[in-house]
Amino acid sequence: MSSPTEVPAQGPVKKRPRLSHRTKIVLALVIIGIAVVLAFIAPSEGDSNNITGDAIPGTLTVTNLVGSITVNRRADYNHVHITVANVLQASKFSDDRKRSGVYTIRVHLTAQTDKGQQSPVGIDFSTIARLQLADGQLIAPKLVNMSPNVLPNQTYTGFIDFPVNSPVSLSNLTLQLGSSSPVPFSS
Repeated sequence: MSSPTEVPAQGPVKKRPRLSHRTKIVLALVIIGIAVVLAFIAPSEGDSNNITGDAIPGTLTVTNLVGSITVNRRADYNHVHITVANVLQASKFSDDRKRSGVYTIRVHLTAQTDKGQQSPVGIDFSTIARLQLADGQLIAPKLVNMSPNVLPNQTYTGFIDFPVNSPVSLSNLTLQLGSSSPVPFSS
């Protein structure tokens, strides 16, 4: 009888790579080059210097201005002089990305430290600022555009927006800064 002959087992067949090493490098460089070109063509992120990171448009548009009042009154809070310059009430401001309430009351502020102050003062306006209506109701801000750090010998301007559901008389309002610094809007 004959004995079966053993056929040697063949190892895995070595396949030739689809792309050569040189082709892979050239392809990677082309992809990187396209990404760089697209980065220069794409619109820039823009600078954001407010709390939410939203870019504020250069021109402010006010929709349905209900009223405005010049206040020019000052209160002191934590060694910082805070002046309420003026107050506007409108149904919409173009730089307001946080819509709440039918109307918005915008309080324009200026902040400056005491003359002898040598260190920065931190003020969390969203925590301390409240708008007091004529009936005593306190409203928290919906948007704060004020620097939370007031440096010595620097003046900062900005605004705080408060939502309301109906038009109110601006002269009957008061800005509360903490528990002891009220700024009435009327004389």
